[in-house]
Amino acid sequence: MKSGMEHRLSRDERIRLDGDNTGRVISCREGILWLTQTGNPGDHLLRAGEAVSIDHSGLVVISALEDSVCAVADGAGNPLCSVRSFKPALRKMARRFEGVLRKGLLT
Repeated sequence: MKSGMEHRLSRDERIRLDGDNTGRVISCREGILWLTQTGNPGDHLLRAGEAVSIDHSGLVVISALEDSVCAVADGAGNPLCSVRSFKPALRKMARRFEGVLRKGLLT
C-alpha cells in the first residue's frame, strides 16, 4: 500500500504494510478497521474518524471488519504526530474522568 493514499476495503479484506512503517499514521475514514503489528502485543480497533500512529518497525496488517476506507500517511507534518494536537483531547478526557470520580462511578 502506498503512503498518502486512501484505499477502499471490502468486509474481511486485508492489506499488508511491509518494511519500516515507523511514523506512519493509519486512519479510518469510513467503517471499522482492525490493525495489528508484528512485535506489538496490542491491536487497535479504529472506527471512522480515528487514527493511530505506528511507533516501531514491523509488518502491519489492516483488516476491514465492514466495508471501510483506510488512509496511510507519512508522519512528517501530520497533525496526529504533534503533541499539541492531543492537548485539547487530553484536557477533555481528564474533565470526564474527574466527573466520573465525583459521581462515584469508579471504584
